Amino acid sequence: MQLRKRKGRLTAALGLMTAGLFAGAGVHAQQASQNINDDTSTDAGLTRVDTAILFYQEAGGRVKATEPVASFTLNDDSGDVLHVKLTADTLTGATPNGAAPWTHDQTFITPSKTQGQKTTVTSASGNSTLVTIPGTDVTARQYTVAADTLPVDSGFRDQRYAIDLGYTGTRDNGDRLSIGGSYSSERDYSSMSANVGYARDFNDKNTTASVALNFESDTSKPFFGTPEPLTQMSGTLKGGNRQKTVVDLVAGVSQVMNRYWLMQVNYSLGDTSGYQTDPYRIISVVNGESGAPVRYLYESRPGSRLRQSLYIGNKLALWGTVADVSARLYHDSWGINAETLEVAERIPLTSFLYVEPSYRYYHQTKANFFRDYLIDGQALPENASSDSRLASFDASTIGLKLGMRLRGNDELYLRAASYQQTGTSHPSYAVGDLKQENLFTGVKATSVILGYSFAFY
Repeated sequence: MQLRKRKGRLTAALGLMTAGLFAGAGVHAQQASQNINDDTSTDAGLTRVDTAILFYQEAGGRVKATEPVASFTLNDDSGDVLHVKLTADTLTGATPNGAAPWTHDQTFITPSKTQGQKTTVTSASGNSTLVTIPGTDVTARQYTVAADTLPVDSGFRDQRYAIDLGYTGTRDNGDRLSIGGSYSSERDYSSMSANVGYARDFNDKNTTASVALNFESDTSKPFFGTPEPLTQMSGTLKGGNRQKTVVDLVAGVSQVMNRYWLMQVNYSLGDTSGYQTDPYRIISVVNGESGAPVRYLYESRPGSRLRQSLYIGNKLALWGTVADVSARLYHDSWGINAETLEVAERIPLTSFLYVEPSYRYYHQTKANFFRDYLIDGQALPENASSDSRLASFDASTIGLKLGMRLRGNDELYLRAASYQQTGTSHPSYAVGDLKQENLFTGVKATSVILGYSFAFY
């Protein structure tokens, strides 16, 4: 049985989107590294339409996402490929605001979209109340979190629309040059990117070397502006929009080891510069003896981040099944080191039906500026964030995919996954009554992808 690179670009893309929601850190490296599953070279001469919808839900009433995606890939007989992908997703629910839980109720105030109202208490929306800051005409949103619970802001809601375009041209000697670009827009964030890549086959097409460069420009534009890092949380409007740029370089080699084994090795180097702070996230400043909150500051992250990752993927055809086994090592200048191990096995049940169980393990160390909280009276650090995605944690994902070949190149598939993070809930350094609180705000989530793919001449 000769190994062939498998179709499934859209499934992999949704898988990356899920991984991004799950983990956060290292996503750039994963997106920049073309996965061994992403190739569509077996579709020569065909036009493929791939549609899918992702449902994602975090436990405890936290983030919920719905993402329909459609892609169109035109492959001509010479190997040229034109690819278009359209995405529209909606995210709602509650998201941790970064404050530490406490033994008493905590009240937070943040700018409101409704300005100019002078009534002290005007209305309530969910768990929020609109108030006017005394002595001003500024309307702010206020919400209270119950004692001994994770502080979350339930006002979270966003929509995103994105388009991705790509073209790969094949030269007479078989070399392939790819260009592409993307644009996405949501209420408070926009992103655009451009990329170029080059690939050449050697050794009777058993070896493929490739290199790709991606440039991205992002704009953060919260409706209330971007707060100055490490200033006190308030209901007043903040500063203007902020930007960051991302540059990624990926170099890789794919090698057919034998009739049953395909290997891919990718190295990626990325640099991010500019505004990388979460404008909605705060960090508690607490009493050094009791642990009681004294005030809340907007978080601060460094303005530069250098990322490196090494990916090794293997596809093995053994005893009628096809296995994907991969590992990834990641390091960045924020001090995060991560390891990812992933295995999936496609098992045919009949001539048209298959199942694919999968398991993914992830571990990362914490960023060097991660803090569960700050101590009142101590000098402020240059940067500080309590975002659990920057903490040290382990995570595991268990998934199962069921696929059915309907006719010819048509395929219907359903994929479900369960994800859970584990970390240090009660660190030994906790002060006062914070020793009794759960300081790890990790995620437990489930996702379901339903997709239908078909191709025609």
